[in-house]
Amino acid sequence: MRGTTLILDEIVNNKLKEVARRKKEVPLAALKSKLAASTPTRNFRKAISSATKINIIAEIKRASPSAGVIIKNFSLEELARIYEKNGASALSILTDQKFFKGELKDLEKARKASSLPILAKEFIVDEYQIYEARTGGADALLLIARILDREKLKEYLDLAWQMDLDCLVEIHAEEEWQKIKDLPVDIVGINNRNLENLKVDLKMSFNLIKKIPSDRVVVSESGINNKKDIYRLQEAGVDAFLIGEALLKSKNVGEKLRELKMVNSI
Repeated sequence: MRGTTLILDEIVNNKLKEVARRKKEVPLAALKSKLAASTPTRNFRKAISSATKINIIAEIKRASPSAGVIIKNFSLEELARIYEKNGASALSILTDQKFFKGELKDLEKARKASSLPILAKEFIVDEYQIYEARTGGADALLLIARILDREKLKEYLDLAWQMDLDCLVEIHAEEEWQKIKDLPVDIVGINNRNLENLKVDLKMSFNLIKKIPSDRVVVSESGINNKKDIYRLQEAGVDAFLIGEALLKSKNVGEKLRELKMVNSI
């Protein structure tokens, strides 16, 4: 684990520079011109809000600041197929290059390998990235309340809606919920990981879900490792679970996913 409490600031500062470079290489107007050729989006919200099954958003990432390199013999397409075959409701694809070893092309690869809806997991700081996600093959995108002010969140939610993209708006504190609660947010993600010091605590989900109206789809993210975690979170009202490392680090990814989905057998 990195010994800094400023990891989120580091990621955001790098992202601003990265996006500025990409804008020079491919101007926004060129990205917008690709929209007409984009295929229709898959319904991410519907896929993760079934009341009759355990809704797992299975994550694909090569590395992370907290875990380092997670998986070495990496085939994104194979993982996407395994996830779909073993009952995932949707995929989460990390596209950040510097900190997670991902790339935008991973969205397209996943879309070709699987029919599941795809969440573009990225640190969005510019509308340019929303166009990148949509033209790249995403069906939904992540917006992090911690790094965006209320006006930007509203602007990006509106833009995503125009492109038929669902948004998972992520919070980690009550003040972040207060920031977003009156915005048109259908899907609220509660990140159990503090992005400033990388510590994980499932209590975050149990505490924050009490504030969130039942008409919102709630996703618990990070630190979900076993059937007991899922059972307890589901009892508290969580609709879906974003799980990455528990799957990727297991000896048999498909078996681990099936095991997590058999929560009713507890």
